[in-house]
Amino acid sequence: MKTISVQICSYNRKEILEKVLTTLGSQTLSPCCYEVVLVDDGSTDGTGEMVKGLRVPYSITYHHQVNSGLATARNAGLSRCTGDIILYIDDDVLADPCLLSEHLAAHRKHPDSVIKGWVNHVEAPEIPREPRFTMQDVSTAFFWTSNVSVGRHFLEKVGGFDESFKEYGWEDLELGYRLRKAGLRSRFWKKAVAYHYKRKPAPSDLPAMCRQAEAKGRTAVLFCRKHPTFRIMLATGIWGLPLAMDELLRAGGLEAFLRRLLARRESETLSGLSLWSARQIANFSYFRAIKKTLRGETI
Repeated sequence: MKTISVQICSYNRKEILEKVLTTLGSQTLSPCCYEVVLVDDGSTDGTGEMVKGLRVPYSITYHHQVNSGLATARNAGLSRCTGDIILYIDDDVLADPCLLSEHLAAHRKHPDSVIKGWVNHVEAPEIPREPRFTMQDVSTAFFWTSNVSVGRHFLEKVGGFDESFKEYGWEDLELGYRLRKAGLRSRFWKKAVAYHYKRKPAPSDLPAMCRQAEAKGRTAVLFCRKHPTFRIMLATGIWGLPLAMDELLRAGGLEAFLRRLLARRESETLSGLSLWSARQIANFSYFRAIKKTLRGETI
């Protein structure tokens, strides 16, 4: 039995995952006090071989399964964890040396809480010497799996992740909704730091951005149907004003204009206006998927 279990799910991210697992081997917390439970959700890039060859001081449990989505993968991980506290990070999130000890310190002070750490977004796959704190690094979500911990018994009490979420998006916030209803509070603990590596997107990434946005639109409808409250409608944008604004902007030709603008870009990465344009195009895909799902259409 360990004090804290780090649960990670991964899919075809062998290179950055190896860096993540390595940073978890440099913790100030003694390796005898923690474990890593890694669920490989159908990777085909040699993730399993990388894990087998990794030399780390802590105990690591590796489970490979057919690609089933994050909710199912996280439940598979939870069932294999032995720690009293479960810490969730993503497979592209590097761990500060004090990450685990700070999460434990937070739980000693606030035992009936969800603890959200500081997620510092970085553009290089390495821990910066002098991280800069920005408001982008703080999520308003109750439960956000980039850097969040909670007592295992609370997760088991509410039934874990909802496995009807088969696609990308909202499964962690849906769990957070149930944890909130169970009486837990969500607290931000700035000293529990993790570094989320996000490379600058390229124009060629736009189709993938739109596909991910479409999946998130479909799961947004699922979220709202499970919990038809105004809080969830606000979070997902499934209410009058955002839906009407999407329709108005689309009718005004903004999506087509932004696509033409991006088509003229010759840079290798998106930044500034071009990045904003790509994100707005993905947002159109998100609302398009919402409307089609509400009408019972498939995409």
